[in-house]
Amino acid sequence: MLSATAAVLINQHLFPFLSINNDEALYRLQAQTLAGGHLFPPAPPPAGSYAPWLAAVVDHHYVLKYTPVIAGLLALSLVLTGGISAALAVVAAAAVGATYHVGIELFGDRRVAAVAAWLLALSPLVILQSAMLLPYLPVLVLFECVVLGLLRGLRTDRGMPLVGAGLALGLVVAVRPYDTVLVLGPLAVWAVWRGACERRWWVLRWLGTGLVVPVALLLSYDAAATGDPFQLPFALLEPDDRLGFGVRRLFPTDIAHHFSLAEGLTAIGDHLWLLGGWACGGVLLTALSIAAVVRRRLSAQALAVGIGAVLLIVGYIAFWGAWNAAELWGGIRYVGPFYVMPMLLPLVLFGARGLVDLAQARSRSAGFAGIVGLGLSAFVLIYAVQADMSFTRHDRDLTNMVTAQPGRVLVMVSAEPAFLMHPTSVVSNSPGLDDRVLYAVSTGDVDFSVIADHPDRSAYLLRLANGYNRLLESPSAARLERLRVVAGASVGVDVSAAVPDDARGARLEVTGDGHVTSFLVDPGRPLSARLTIGPEGAVATSSGPRVKVGTVRATEDHSVTLRLFYTPSSGGRERFLDWQVLPVQVDSGGSEHATVSVLAPDSQVGMVGSGTTPTIRLHVD
Repeated sequence: MLSATAAVLINQHLFPFLSINNDEALYRLQAQTLAGGHLFPPAPPPAGSYAPWLAAVVDHHYVLKYTPVIAGLLALSLVLTGGISAALAVVAAAAVGATYHVGIELFGDRRVAAVAAWLLALSPLVILQSAMLLPYLPVLVLFECVVLGLLRGLRTDRGMPLVGAGLALGLVVAVRPYDTVLVLGPLAVWAVWRGACERRWWVLRWLGTGLVVPVALLLSYDAAATGDPFQLPFALLEPDDRLGFGVRRLFPTDIAHHFSLAEGLTAIGDHLWLLGGWACGGVLLTALSIAAVVRRRLSAQALAVGIGAVLLIVGYIAFWGAWNAAELWGGIRYVGPFYVMPMLLPLVLFGARGLVDLAQARSRSAGFAGIVGLGLSAFVLIYAVQADMSFTRHDRDLTNMVTAQPGRVLVMVSAEPAFLMHPTSVVSNSPGLDDRVLYAVSTGDVDFSVIADHPDRSAYLLRLANGYNRLLESPSAARLERLRVVAGASVGVDVSAAVPDDARGARLEVTGDGHVTSFLVDPGRPLSARLTIGPEGAVATSSGPRVKVGTVRATEDHSVTLRLFYTPSSGGRERFLDWQVLPVQVDSGGSEHATVSVLAPDSQVGMVGSGTTPTIRLHVD
């Protein structure tokens, strides 16, 4: 009950706008879609303007990255209670209860089982993850259900626990198949070996009975999502988002990330280092677990569970997602090393066995170890909560700035990559796109179509600082500007920007109609440039010298993209500072009567946050 209550309260007060893990918004959208009676969110044209985080467009709907198992639980909670609190409470309580019962099956000792349940409940990783709309704690619960059902079925010779184990196995395979093979593989080998020795092949029949429904549903969903019942939607958007070493990308426009064994070892090392504090008394728990193994206090099936955790560590060396979370993003410092969540099961169970043994031999030492472990966990939890409170404060300020605008609002988000729900879950829509505030990604001339489709909404441009809310030290600045359409034979646009004080050089890059022009910027004074946009393209002039003229692949989109780079005085390579797209539409009324329309900021209506602000500003005559 304490864990369930904590999950609900933390979700409502610490994560009212969801966490910095943008996958939460994806699971929320998927749950809302299922609760509304649909399998996929609709993708109205232009589909790219409303694209959710990491979604692929297929046949006028969005296919989200993950299978809808966890979203199905959240959707059930939405249908029955109108919110997701019930689902969070059930998962948190189930994690504690299942840990207790698995402890009884493995050790036959209620003291060890109770201590393990408390260790899990007091782990900062569980406390925070239980309040998020993410799969990691539910997957841990499903792993525990498989272990519990299998061991209890074998012990009692009853079929129903095995059916439950098969059902949980089918569900967890649908969510995280790679983890399932690694974590449960050794226990499966032990169960087959025992069944073969005792000629208990009926166990497979009961397990298979439980597997039938989730496997059938998974194959059906995959066929609907990808056209192939044996292809998960995980890599539908980007085939290079997969296991193994080599070039990896999260989405098609992502830069090439070269993932090798060195990066894999670094990533798993970071996760294990953090787990030393994010598990309740993690470092001490590891020592107690090792002591329990050395003293041969573990059964064969318990050792199989432990070997599964070791295989997870080894297997994740080849999973670039762990490197992305630890190094490229770094957010696991604030929401926990969630990829190694399954390791908590053997860690708290084996650690509880060692702690109870220590208490029987040296009660004072056990008490001291408990106090030190709780102190370490409290320190980690307080640090994470303070950081997450800062992120939430930034998102609250952003939300208040947008919702303060009167009437029905259309907010064009200047986002890179071109997805909603990123870099913050604030910029999210419901499946029906019928909220008072509607968000769309600003991508170019299609912005005119988006605005034309919503004539009853006032249009604004939202610009977020590069790296918004990525880390605690990242900027949180956001600027909201009113948009207007300016048309004429040509349109003049004044460009201004400021570069960091520590810059020794800067460069403005202007791209449009297949041409790229770069201008040097004097870091000692604000940038001032002029764009003249006509039917033939954009002509850029600047107070600085033009240093480079190049070409890129021309498209039918006549929009102009501005990018600002600077070189720090401390040395090193040129760094990206800011960018902005200026949507342009050419109305061909004959060569002599052609006009251009420019969708440009008219006036600033709000500014929130701190740190480096979106520095490029545009003013249209």
